[in-house]
Amino acid sequence: MAVPRHSPPKLLVLLLAVLALVLPSAAGAAADGAGRGGASPNPAWFGPETDLGVQQYTRNVTDAVVGDEDGRPTIYTTAAGDTAVFNVVDILDNRLLRALPLPGVEQVWRHAIAPDGTVYIAAMTDGTGAELWSYSPVDKQVHELGTVPGESSPWAMTTDPQGRVYLGTFPNGKVFRYDPDSRAFHDYGPMVPGQSYVRSMAYHEGFLYAGTGSVGDVIRLDVATGAKTKISDQVPELLGVSAQDVPFAYDMAVVDGWLFVKFAGTQYTLLFYDLAEGRWSEKSVGKTAPTDAGVFSFNQLESRDGKVYVTNNRMLHEIDTATLDSRSTGIPYGTSLRGAAWVDLNDPDLTGTSLVTMQSNGTITAFDVSSGRQKSFPSVVQGSPNPLHQLERAPDGTLYMSGYPGGTGSRFDPRTGRTTTFPMGQAEGMVGLGDTMYAGIYPGGIISAIRPRADGTPTVQTLFRVGEEQDRPYVMTAHEGRLLIGTIPDYGRLGGAMTIYDPATDTRRTYRDIVHNQSVVGLAQRGRYIYGSTTIHGGLGTAPTEKEAKIFVWDDQEQRKVTEFTLDLPGLDTPPMISGLTFGRDGLLWGAADGFVFALNPHNHKVVKYRNIYPEVRNYGFWRPIYLRWGSDGLLYTNVANKLTVVDPHTMGHLTLGDPEEEITFMTLARDAEGRENVYFLGGDQEARLRMIPVRHDLEGTSDVEAAAPRADTRTRAYQPVS
Repeated sequence: MAVPRHSPPKLLVLLLAVLALVLPSAAGAAADGAGRGGASPNPAWFGPETDLGVQQYTRNVTDAVVGDEDGRPTIYTTAAGDTAVFNVVDILDNRLLRALPLPGVEQVWRHAIAPDGTVYIAAMTDGTGAELWSYSPVDKQVHELGTVPGESSPWAMTTDPQGRVYLGTFPNGKVFRYDPDSRAFHDYGPMVPGQSYVRSMAYHEGFLYAGTGSVGDVIRLDVATGAKTKISDQVPELLGVSAQDVPFAYDMAVVDGWLFVKFAGTQYTLLFYDLAEGRWSEKSVGKTAPTDAGVFSFNQLESRDGKVYVTNNRMLHEIDTATLDSRSTGIPYGTSLRGAAWVDLNDPDLTGTSLVTMQSNGTITAFDVSSGRQKSFPSVVQGSPNPLHQLERAPDGTLYMSGYPGGTGSRFDPRTGRTTTFPMGQAEGMVGLGDTMYAGIYPGGIISAIRPRADGTPTVQTLFRVGEEQDRPYVMTAHEGRLLIGTIPDYGRLGGAMTIYDPATDTRRTYRDIVHNQSVVGLAQRGRYIYGSTTIHGGLGTAPTEKEAKIFVWDDQEQRKVTEFTLDLPGLDTPPMISGLTFGRDGLLWGAADGFVFALNPHNHKVVKYRNIYPEVRNYGFWRPIYLRWGSDGLLYTNVANKLTVVDPHTMGHLTLGDPEEEITFMTLARDAEGRENVYFLGGDQEARLRMIPVRHDLEGTSDVEAAAPRADTRTRAYQPVS
């Protein structure tokens, strides 16, 4: 265990620790003194940063659109990544024509083609801003057109016959129009006050139809006057839910006089609005059983001979636009239609004209609906380094990472330097238990098990959904053979949950809203008691109702909350998030809030020591927790306030590692080929790269932190009932 040579003698430290536990005034003085800090870890203990390289390249395609370029059918798409790449692919030859980087752009949610063939690109930047780009099939270049004022994400887009572009946004739920002649944006304002998303849209004869979320409404916007009319009053009855429980109006298209609107949530149901008659049909397409998948997403629906096709229950589904009668074609297809158009491929395996679309990895798939055949063509899309969203050490010492957005996972062996990629959704949290890595996957609150095959390639098995309207499993920890899971609720919902899962018996219990309208972002267990901490934030599209994050205590035997309380620290106001809970070798419960690292007695909940390491940081946190990791050297490693930091738990002195201005989002500890435990981390402007700072205590003389640390009286005792 390592501390500087000039630490106080161990006998004196232990004597002070005893006095701190016996005398109340001494305990108070110790906490205050710890708040001011003491000797810090020696910078010479840590080597220079090492770049371990990009951990995954991805062809992660969210959307595509089919057009015509130089007289040939062409599909346009963008691969997400640190720098997104716009791709132009010749469909007939399955040949990549151009791959054009979009500097500053990470993700593209929608593409649309104007009457003149210009492809518009709705982009989200690495600074969480909304931008509009275009691609010209004439000059073969991409062009940045401007930033959508005041918005962070453009979710929906379409064009009108005049070539004007309409965008639907988050977080203000607005519609904007871009005029390519004046190069100006016009703000139509929010479609529904209080709704954060315009998630879908379609244009028809002077009106824009906008689908909102997180409560799904459909608004008809007169683009000339700006007048807004809600046309979705019949939808709750058609879906069999209350008005407040109508899910996102997620996808939309105009087909043969009908407005097709897919509602998401647990419904995944497609409804039809008669644009001429101004009424909704009672017919729908969707699930036929609770376990069905329902209707997948779509863009650019195009009918042929009065028939249009969507993906429903993992099959290509046919809809007659004259009668709205529908049937399964029997052609299996388990993903969304990313663009869809009719193309004569001149392929001997496909007769006549085929419906062509794109999968999430850039694979082009063609459906011959007359014969019931399908054929896929290898992806030629050029990907880019994929940002990493999670980092955790597995029981075998390897490091697991998740890509953002989901689709790819990575496994890095710090002993060999080898990286292996594998298919996996977006993991919000991970933890190792036994010989298995567990991941909490978004969306849907899915818990999965990851195990490597003999060749080292991991395989992912879905275990269960948390349920209870939970969506993002951000906190996962293991204790005595069980998983403790903390979750954020779904869009438009408040009240997170704690789930306890036993892999040996495959049993679980979920407890929602333990702290009213708050979500669970910290968990640690000692004996029969589970200690949790919260964020005041719920699912996207909600505003917090509570003012301050809390810590709660849960009796695991009696399955009830014992108590909840706020943190009382000088200089700490009303933190929106408390996280990073972990028990130290001193028996104290450690955690983080704003710029503070603190330790409290788990029995009486009194703060024993603390340090406001970054006093300039206030009101920190949303969902992603802070990580506290105990090194084998007895030091505490953390990314408190998103700064890579090492803390001496005895003196509360600290050292910031690396660039203090860089935001470090994930970190953990693992051993290299020499058996040395190093710091591995992600973040900053290099989110696709894994980096490492070596820990080299042999450079300086060290002493035993653990032996010198005071120990609190943390014996497990029964709590009195909460009054």
